[in-house]
Amino acid sequence: MRSLIHILLILSILLTTCCTPGGEEACDNNPFYTPFFCYVYDKNTKESIVGRCVNCPYSNELSTLRNEFGDTILTEQTIDTDGAMKFYLATEQIDSINKMIKKSYYLHLVDFNGVERDIDTIRFKFEITNSNNCDLFTYKSFECYYNDSLYLTSYPWNKSGGRVIFHK
Repeated sequence: MRSLIHILLILSILLTTCCTPGGEEACDNNPFYTPFFCYVYDKNTKESIVGRCVNCPYSNELSTLRNEFGDTILTEQTIDTDGAMKFYLATEQIDSINKMIKKSYYLHLVDFNGVERDIDTIRFKFEITNSNNCDLFTYKSFECYYNDSLYLTSYPWNKSGGRVIFHK
């Protein structure tokens, strides 16, 4: 009976930890595999300004999100029909743990006639740290700006990634 209890205890510990033979990709909070979500809402109507919604001035199919090098972010459904933008803040081959990371993204807002009407800036400054020996990561000194307005000073983790609503 004792050995059964010990086996069940060991199994429960193994099943509840993020440490798996799959490595870092198995962790739910790995910054290299967890996307960041954001939306841009009209400050007056509180509705998305991008997508297929009532009175949306900008097309999600024609608008683009680009990085500081001018490359279009090609994450699947980068700008969704509801205006949600999904992208990764950290790139495993470029960004390092325990080093300050600065990223800038440019949202090119294009109307439904194909005319670019505005370019908004989304900037991040943060450091990624390991919080224990189980490859659990946390953000240190996290700052998120939208058109030079500070929106976030922390980044709480959850399994679906972070989310913020910017107001224009």
